[in-house]
Amino acid sequence: MIEDGTFAGEGLTILQTLTYFVVAPTILFVVISFFAYITAKETRSKKKSKPVSLTSIE
Repeated sequence: MIEDGTFAGEGLTILQTLTYFVVAPTILFVVISFFAYITAKETRSKKKSKPVSLTSIE
């Protein structure tokens, strides 16, 4: 369909579609989740070493 003098480009192949919309987002999700897990793990280990008086009874 032509609108304002523009032409549609070639369509994506199935491999390109899967790469762009399935593989790449999945990899990004895993990488971001990994970094979030690592930073949260460091925070959790620091909290365990020093008990806070408001959250523990001695």
